[in-house]
Amino acid sequence: MAAFLHRHAHWLCAHAAAGDIVSEIAETTAKAKRAAYPHRTRKFRVGGCVEPQCDGSLVAVIQPHEQLLPSEVRCDIDPEHSWPAHRWRELDRRVGRQNATGGDRWLTVVEVSKLWGLSTSNVYRLASVNSWRRRANGRRVYYYEADVLQSVG
Repeated sequence: MAAFLHRHAHWLCAHAAAGDIVSEIAETTAKAKRAAYPHRTRKFRVGGCVEPQCDGSLVAVIQPHEQLLPSEVRCDIDPEHSWPAHRWRELDRRVGRQNATGGDRWLTVVEVSKLWGLSTSNVYRLASVNSWRRRANGRRVYYYEADVLQSVG
């Protein structure tokens, strides 16, 4: 598409609708940037609280201008049940112990990328080369955690 635009820039710029298309492209670019780099705090549920006898849900809180991983995971019922980034491995071990009775764990491409410092293209390559088990939910792909751990540790 870029080659076409470059090759035909002169007559495209002279077209009566050139101003409209520039405005539409600018608007689409702005929407894409807002989606990729939100300037507001976002929250989403990540599972049940791991504290004994707590019926709350764990909520990941993504702050503006931060990486895709949340800066905190906290319970929606008890504010004392909170895990900042430096305690995520502890939380992961606790979730793992709770899941040891049967729950398989699956990771998104973004989670694998952020947790192991890999580009998403490298995640896809490793998944292919190492035959990671995968499942899809709509357009989102999940990889079996045990396969990921066996490949990248």
